[in-house]
This record gives sequence, structure tokens and C-alpha cells, in this order.
Amino acid sequence: MTRYETIQSLGDNFIKLMGKNLIPLHILDWKVYYEAYLKEADALAQHRGKRNKTRAAGNVADTYKISERSMFSIIAFMEG
Repeated sequence: MTRYETIQSLGDNFIKLMGKNLIPLHILDWKVYYEAYLKEADALAQHRGKRNKTRAAGNVADTYKISERSMFSIIAFMEG
């Protein structure tokens, strides 16, 4: 089970844990970025016929004004 799947399985408890400062707030931001990455990767896969991780990460990084390096770190964290 990946970290993203674990976060998803928490449901409403995820927000409660953030409210108690047991989970850092930036993890919510990372979750949003990762979900945007998944959508973008799926859209590119439908358009081009294959998944392009680099282009999807770059597009999301541009959208949210973060570096591509940060985006790849977020992807690695969520998939770990």
C-alpha cells in the first residue's frame, strides 16, 4: 500500500489528524498536487497513447508554480 492509498483510506480522519497537528499541513498540499498529477498523466495517456510522467509532472508544476524537482519528490513520496 502506497502512502497515497493510506492517506485516501483515512478519509475524514485525515483532516482530524491534521487538526491535532499529527500530520503536517503540507501533506494536504502534496495530496492535491499528486491528484492533479494523476489526472494529467491519465489525460496525456489518452491523448498520446502512453503515460508521460515527465510531461505530466512538468505541467502540474507549472500550474501550481512549484519546481519540477519538488513535483518529482512529491510523486516519489506518495508512491513510496
